[in-house]
Amino acid sequence: MDADRLQEFLTAVEPDRGPSVVSAEPIPGGYSRDTVIAEVRWADGSTERLVLRGDPAVEESVFRSDRDREWTLLNALADVPYLRIPRPRYYDATGEYLGTKCIISEAIPTQSMQAFLESGPDLDKAREDFIGIVASIHTTPVDAIAGTVEEPASWDAHIEALMGIYDRILEKAAVNGDSDPVLRYVRRKMRANRPPAVPLGLVHGDAQPGNFLLPEGEDAVIIDWEFGHIGDPRQDLGYYLQIPMPPHLYHPDPEGFLAIYREKTGYTEEQVNPDIVRYFMLLGMVHLLEQMIDAAEAVARGEHRGILGSYLLGSITHFRNLFLGICLDLPYSPTTTAQEATP
Repeated sequence: MDADRLQEFLTAVEPDRGPSVVSAEPIPGGYSRDTVIAEVRWADGSTERLVLRGDPAVEESVFRSDRDREWTLLNALADVPYLRIPRPRYYDATGEYLGTKCIISEAIPTQSMQAFLESGPDLDKAREDFIGIVASIHTTPVDAIAGTVEEPASWDAHIEALMGIYDRILEKAAVNGDSDPVLRYVRRKMRANRPPAVPLGLVHGDAQPGNFLLPEGEDAVIIDWEFGHIGDPRQDLGYYLQIPMPPHLYHPDPEGFLAIYREKTGYTEEQVNPDIVRYFMLLGMVHLLEQMIDAAEAVARGEHRGILGSYLLGSITHFRNLFLGICLDLPYSPTTTAQEATP
């Protein structure tokens, strides 16, 4: 994804506009995709900045997602009222031009909410703004994106599919001669303590301040939708619990945070409370935990996984301990299913 490749791509898709790529530079941020910001000058003298997000080489990546699926979702979300995203502009669906599947969107010239939080703002006001952005995702009518991403048949089917990731992790561990007692215990306690159901809704999948942009005097812009899906919106709340960057907007006052969230979304206290959110951290993170474990196995086989490879073992241990701590607080049930009893 360099200037020459982008020049060739834009010339092919916009031959009448006379594109000239002025610059294309990699930018930091994001652990899963390669990102480049480019400046383009058109034949009429206008200029614009574009953001390119593409798949890194398989041997250098840990987290995997589907660019075709993301492109379809972005185009559906672009026309949803009250939900602002960078407008998707182009897609190299085969990697023919840019060397990898690559989504090109408009660049938003502003800082992220994470950068804003680090500047020392009024955190009470920032917390309310953050919750408002998250609530705008979760209250988006599912009909607005119907047909663009797979919709679970029911809430129960969705939760069972997430639980199934634990099954898959444990099945793979067994092949390698590892029983993984921590995750077996986590799976058992989770199945015995299912939370109350809520209507399925739009889930971002990585809802954190670093993915919310704050143009001055305008609505916030939500970026990085690669894990977006229809599911239980409480996954996003649980996922945010483990985000390490300070200042954290949930941990100082969980009850206050969730009271605002319930007011903005209409959930009840039975449906959304600190215990429920902790439970959903176990579901909001499990797809990434599986990918981390798979990548760690690859590193153990001598395969390269980029800069994240050296952090995998420590991260996996951290999340196992975190998951275990949450499940130790869940009520114990002596009932054991046949599946859970299988060594």
